[in-house]
Amino acid sequence: MADIPSLSLPQLELLRLAKKHSVEELRLVYEFPVLDDNELSSGHPPFIQELIDHHFIQVQEKGTSLCASEFQQESWTEYCDEIDYPKQTDWDRWRQGFIVQLSEGFESLMTPGKSLGQFSKVWIREIGLRGVQPSSL
Repeated sequence: MADIPSLSLPQLELLRLAKKHSVEELRLVYEFPVLDDNELSSGHPPFIQELIDHHFIQVQEKGTSLCASEFQQESWTEYCDEIDYPKQTDWDRWRQGFIVQLSEGFESLMTPGKSLGQFSKVWIREIGLRGVQPSSL
């Protein structure tokens, strides 16, 4: 009898998208923290790696870059949507809310700096992803 792993909601959503777009490669971009003197971490986030290990998806790395967090920049831009001239107090308020959202895991290492506009330096990896058709049992 086949062993069926228990998958999280993000994993199920990723598999659903891969199946929906089965004839094309999906482009996925994710950020991860810079650790140990800017050395690039190998591997993928656990929720992606588990899908690879179970042969549900195939992943091809397209590129990796070291730059300011695009996720933080987008969040800050959305926060400032109604603010004409953002100030340090606005940054402080946004930063505290942002940190609360990232309260655990690797993400807690990717907190924005205390100065206005000081976004975290992160690795940004782009991958191509395809769903794998299961073999006959």
